[in-house]
Amino acid sequence: MINRIILSFLTIFLLAGCLQKGETVQVLTATPENYELYLYSEVDEEESAQDYLSALLDWKLKQEDGTELKFQQTEKNKNDLDIPTEELPLLVVKEEGKTVTTISGNNPREKILMTLENHIAMVR
Repeated sequence: MINRIILSFLTIFLLAGCLQKGETVQVLTATPENYELYLYSEVDEEESAQDYLSALLDWKLKQEDGTELKFQQTEKNKNDLDIPTEELPLLVVKEEGKTVTTISGNNPREKILMTLENHIAMVR
């Protein structure tokens, strides 16, 4: 009887080690006015999202409304988001809950900034 219990625990332990562990994705969220900005990036690859962060800060500095752009950082399971790894980093811009634009992968800061400027109309 004890041998079966030990064998069962050993089997469960070995199978649990073989299961693919869910990878996490870092999510930075900001909500200026009626917009929602989501920046998805791999947790261990912050450098790949550096141009996105720089473009977001450049965009905010160009705004004249004086409101702060506050980011909230969370981590989510990659499987829950259904985002292919090759699309990370990924910036999603939503207006009133509807996706306005997305930009993904390695892009220069200027292209990301231009995308933000072309799709977000802040009231001045």
